[in-house]
Amino acid sequence: MTEDWQNSASGLLPNEIAFDYLKASDFKVVWADGGIGGVTPNGLVHLSFYAERHAIPRRQIFSIIPIEGTAMSTLGNEVVEKQLSRRSIVREMACDVMMSPETAENLARWLLEQSAIAKASRVQG
Repeated sequence: MTEDWQNSASGLLPNEIAFDYLKASDFKVVWADGGIGGVTPNGLVHLSFYAERHAIPRRQIFSIIPIEGTAMSTLGNEVVEKQLSRRSIVREMACDVMMSPETAENLARWLLEQSAIAKASRVQG
């Protein structure tokens, strides 16, 4: 016997429609510290989500300290003045989202609603 949740038509009225959510094979969770984008030449809204972090050094130099009485040595401190780095904050672009202006408006409303719910639950909890 098929369970109700497996039957997408179960309990639907003639003026209702069901949406089933499936994850794509390349679905992933993306951390977002912010976004950047604008309007495309075709009139779509373009949004790139990014995560911020300090730049990873391109090269680090460490001193080598001999271990007395052996032919071995150990890693010492970094020689910071010889580090090669961008010396910047990196915004690693996670994904691009393209949407119609109407979808962008709906998403904006939904995000504001979810933000208000999250803030309210923080105050109560």
